[in-house]
Amino acid sequence: MLVRLIKLAQKTATILLTRNTYGRRYMLRRVLELSQLHAHPIDVYYNIRTSGFIPNFLNDSGANIAKIASRENNHYAGCQPSCLRKALQSLPDTSEFVFYDYGCGMGRALATASEFAFRALIGVELSKELCAIAVENARSIADSFPERAHISVKQGDAIAVELHGDKLVIFMYHSFGRATLTSIINKLEKLVKVGRDIFVIFENPVNGDLLEQSTQFGRWYAEQVPCDVEEISHHSDANDGFVVWRSINTITADRSAYNKFEILITKPTWRAEVIRSD
Repeated sequence: MLVRLIKLAQKTATILLTRNTYGRRYMLRRVLELSQLHAHPIDVYYNIRTSGFIPNFLNDSGANIAKIASRENNHYAGCQPSCLRKALQSLPDTSEFVFYDYGCGMGRALATASEFAFRALIGVELSKELCAIAVENARSIADSFPERAHISVKQGDAIAVELHGDKLVIFMYHSFGRATLTSIINKLEKLVKVGRDIFVIFENPVNGDLLEQSTQFGRWYAEQVPCDVEEISHHSDANDGFVVWRSINTITADRSAYNKFEILITKPTWRAEVIRSD
């Protein structure tokens, strides 16, 4: 009990320290420097920076500690490309779709999605510092692969971002708490009602029940995907799950064969797994 209290006191003191602009920037810079000592394979391949784990209080410069504690803006840890690739492979032709990454961090999902045919790729990130790194990474990919869809990054709140295009793919890697995700879903549902074709990809779908309850989205596909061997040392688990939902105005009856699964919470607020039953 005493050890837990000491750890809690240390964490609280750290969060309070980082509500100071200079303190937060110093600690964030140190964490980013350390993260580069163990570069993810996708960083090596694309010559980009997306590695590391960054607690949410370093990403959020706000003074609302209660919001930080509730993890409405979650910690940064880049998605596993092997899992996202599998999810994107389940989609039909995406050449007319715009890909949005909500809570894009340093842009690992954007780099992965650039391997697929999209009309455009857009990241949304609250942290000014991570946003700047994502922009650098986007520039590096554009220089090496000029034929790929353009990547742009917007700093701001995912709830407030304006979505462009009639065909959208929304990606999230457990980026938000339940209140924020509810607001995002409400906004997407309004777009579905006016005819937008929207896919939602949720990797590590901890709050996936909120989309399951939606009357405007139906199940499209789900799978628990083993990480590529070279990714395992960069992840706390050897696999990751994802679920894809599609707007009901465009989903087809032939997807019923892919609807038999359960989202199982294995670590409360932290990890979900997909259990297929077909």
